[in-house]
Amino acid sequence: MSKRLFILLHRQLAWVAGFALICWSVSGILHPVMSWFGPQPVAMFPPSMTLAPNTLTDMATAVRGSGVDSARVVKLVPSDAGALLQVTKSDAAPRQYFSLIDAAALPGQDEQQARWLAGHYSGRPVSDIESVRFVSAFSEEYPEVNRLLPVYRVQFAGDDQLTAFIYTETGALASLNNTSKARLQQVFQQLHTWAWLDGLGFGRVLLIALFMVTLLLMASGGLILLGLLPARSIGDKHRRWHRRLGYVLWLPLLAWSASGFYHLIQAQYVEPVSGVRLGAALDLVDLPAPTAALPQQQLTAVSLVSDGAGNLLYRLALAPEDESVSRQARFNGRAASAGAVYLDATGNPVAHSDARQAANLLEGFFDDSPAGEPSKVTRFGPEYDFRNKRLPVWQFELADRAATRVFVDPATGVLVDQSRRLDRAERWSFSLLHKWNFLTGLAGREGRDALMVLVLASLLCSAIFGLKMGFRRRPN
Repeated sequence: MSKRLFILLHRQLAWVAGFALICWSVSGILHPVMSWFGPQPVAMFPPSMTLAPNTLTDMATAVRGSGVDSARVVKLVPSDAGALLQVTKSDAAPRQYFSLIDAAALPGQDEQQARWLAGHYSGRPVSDIESVRFVSAFSEEYPEVNRLLPVYRVQFAGDDQLTAFIYTETGALASLNNTSKARLQQVFQQLHTWAWLDGLGFGRVLLIALFMVTLLLMASGGLILLGLLPARSIGDKHRRWHRRLGYVLWLPLLAWSASGFYHLIQAQYVEPVSGVRLGAALDLVDLPAPTAALPQQQLTAVSLVSDGAGNLLYRLALAPEDESVSRQARFNGRAASAGAVYLDATGNPVAHSDARQAANLLEGFFDDSPAGEPSKVTRFGPEYDFRNKRLPVWQFELADRAATRVFVDPATGVLVDQSRRLDRAERWSFSLLHKWNFLTGLAGREGRDALMVLVLASLLCSAIFGLKMGFRRRPN
């Protein structure tokens, strides 16, 4: 192809690509801006609790007195009134709570938990809460990227309309929003994912894909022109800066366009497998009264689990040695415990471990056997990110055709997440090429985000310069 043909192709594509580039550059800048200037929690991790030596006896008494014959998750959780028994029967309904003092049911306690946790994370008085709503489906305000359901939407009074989304099973803050962030989020969704075209269905995907392909072709054509056109002094400042920026921006533009296209196609046409799944129901009918006292150790949680053979065990989560927290730790993750001790139903220690418990859980979820030994995950990363809000978990790789990796929580018998080979390929592409997470270890999250904003702003300027040149070439 001749140099003239490349120039003509680049100029013709610029009109379509320029529009897409402006949309995605502006919205791309908004993403870190929302993180920088959006509301920040005053607490990074769930509240802790103090357990008395007779807690196991109280827990067993509460289970027997609750009238609950079976449940998917049974554990103790902190509350504003001390430790309570939390019972989860379904992944779509509010959780049930019972007092450890008299085994009395506590109606509406799941909403009260959400209120208390919202105050814990926001630092605002619970009395300032204006409204609470149970959320069982994703929406524009609480998109699917947050992963956790069901949650409570807790909104505080005030001009900023601070809103916390609380996942009560783990006491996690799933999302924190306010008026300004919500507005930016709406703009981001309209410009970055083109939500305004949702009604078109396949037409939206096709249109976005065409724009991305146009960007790829324009970036490739521009790169070729940089090599074909001789270096020379350019008098027009717009052309001069457009070319200068092209020397450094072609690679980020190609990376973002290619990974965005990959992400779009996989999200639209590959059925996802990720998501929280509760384990098998525990039979609570014959739970005996413990005869041993709770060990005198610092604990963060107590839960009832099955050993895989139908026997109930108490799992005691040991408190982590390092209690320091930071905003960075929120994204890197910190294990909620430093290991676990297992007791039988009478309260006596048994030779059991989290690795063995995780293997038992795996058998209940999948027919395929693991391909190797499990590994403990204590930090978030590209394959298991901070949106899961749960650490530590155990990772297995199954001996199936898809090379499925599975993440299970032995504390509650929950399948937290899973991914296939093709899922991981797309996640790594999106993590490295689109979100530039390879820079996080070198510059930190803030440094990475600042560099991305600088590059996006440069792309925006380059697009504007190019469009100005195009308008000048048009006949009057």
